[in-house]
Amino acid sequence: MMHDISINYLGDESILTHPLYLKWSQNTLTAVKAGLVPLKADLSAVEANMHNLKIIAYLSTLIRIAGMI
Repeated sequence: MMHDISINYLGDESILTHPLYLKWSQNTLTAVKAGLVPLKADLSAVEANMHNLKIIAYLSTLIRIAGMI
């Protein structure tokens, strides 16, 4: 059975103080694409729990976008 889990970090200010958001939000998308290896390492080090869903979604979105450019 599938469960709909809405992951929406847009407009949620709690993510704005997360160290990984602060680290990656200072980059252009070109720099993110060039830094995919450390970005994926940062994502893989995040604990996979409900508390971290927003940063997981943010980092995953960056990885997907970098793959499109």
